[in-house]
Amino acid sequence: MEHANKNRALPDREARQHAHTVSSLQKRIHQLITTFSLLQENDSVIIGVSGGADSICLLHILSLIFPASKRVAVYVDHGLRPQETDAEKALVQEQAEICSAHFETVAIDVQNEKKLKNCSLEEAGRNLRYQALEGLRARFQATAIAVGHTADDQAEEILLRLIRGSGSRGLSGMKLQHGKIIRPLLHEKKDTLVSWLQERNIPCCLDSSNDDRKFLRNKIRLDLLPKLEQDYNQSMRQTLLQTAEILDEEDRFLSVLTNECFPKLVHKEKDKLLLELSGFERESLTIKRRILEKICWDLQSRPSFKIINSLLKLASSRQAKEIHLADGLRAVKQQKTIFFHRPSGKKSYRGPGVISKAFSPITIPCPGIYQVAELNHRLEISEVPFSPDLPLNSKHQLVDMKNISFPLLLRHHKSGERFHPLGAPGKKKISRFFSDQKIPLSARDRFPLLLSENNILAVVGLRIEQQFRLTETTKHVLLVKWEENE
Repeated sequence: MEHANKNRALPDREARQHAHTVSSLQKRIHQLITTFSLLQENDSVIIGVSGGADSICLLHILSLIFPASKRVAVYVDHGLRPQETDAEKALVQEQAEICSAHFETVAIDVQNEKKLKNCSLEEAGRNLRYQALEGLRARFQATAIAVGHTADDQAEEILLRLIRGSGSRGLSGMKLQHGKIIRPLLHEKKDTLVSWLQERNIPCCLDSSNDDRKFLRNKIRLDLLPKLEQDYNQSMRQTLLQTAEILDEEDRFLSVLTNECFPKLVHKEKDKLLLELSGFERESLTIKRRILEKICWDLQSRPSFKIINSLLKLASSRQAKEIHLADGLRAVKQQKTIFFHRPSGKKSYRGPGVISKAFSPITIPCPGIYQVAELNHRLEISEVPFSPDLPLNSKHQLVDMKNISFPLLLRHHKSGERFHPLGAPGKKKISRFFSDQKIPLSARDRFPLLLSENNILAVVGLRIEQQFRLTETTKHVLLVKWEENE
């Protein structure tokens, strides 16, 4: 897409004025971008510019490093500080023009998002901000979205994640590149950026919300970090960054191991992810956690320590169970598999993880063929004289017609219902019979009951009731076929 104004190099006078500052900062950032291939010479880039020192510095640095590139400076209006917004927007637009970057502004409704998603104001703002930036990236066909996170932001983020209970992956901090998001300033301190701007008389804005202690991040920056530096470790920020670097290296190694075994254990089936437990059980606890985390992220569900522990318990359970995760996601254990899916889409849902394919009870007035379209099966009922050559298999069930009278009834089983399976020592719940037959929860609705005068004749397709078995005195047989439609 063409820009409203073409990008061009900075004016010669300005370039000469700052020639002595092709500074160590600019060199470091250029080197980092090149080393990690964050951007190429002619790539177009969306730059999130709030008007603060970090983002204004990012705009100018990228314009100096890539003067011929297509740059779009974007101001996102969160609708939270109307008394400051106009001044910030005007400054960002002015600096974009100085840097020969195209300017865009977009408004988001953070308060409404907070109510809809029942999340914090910070999370709502972050989610909508990145959605808006991604929308502009697609519109301008840009290569990346550059944001101005710094080393100070990284230190705060690590403490924030530690307080909220993140694992080693979270404690490794923000990445230089995450999808289309790049952070060229992530290794730089805020003080360095502020000094760089001051040396060049480049203005920036102060965000009043950064002093509001109702936000946890602000309390960490204003209170916790200074306290830690004053009373415990003067180099606390550097220590946090070094720890994050170590954890990042370890995270990369564990990610390689996880990615090697993930496709062997996790398979996609239509709208589900299936975890094969036989192989999963042989992995170390660390890799198990990683696999479960990746499943959650792949399904756009944030994995917490509590959720991962619940999934580990589910995996080791000997019973068929299910647990409810966020946004309608269900994890259902059946035999040697856990399948993850959203039975009612990505929304809050209180029902079971397996939604039965219900059908209305069907009255069987006489022998014949009866379609059950909801289950993609048909029921064939016929009366035949007894013969030793009659077929014996699960799909062709033979029932003694003595004490049976039409009409019959075909319906789903009810909770707590019991019958005496042929060959079993006694009665048992139908649900227990399904478990004994290793019928997964997701498939149990395919095997309805056939009844005569409220007496269960058979779980069609599986087993007849003991009292209706063939005996030496059997003369007439009811042949019951349960066939899947082709």
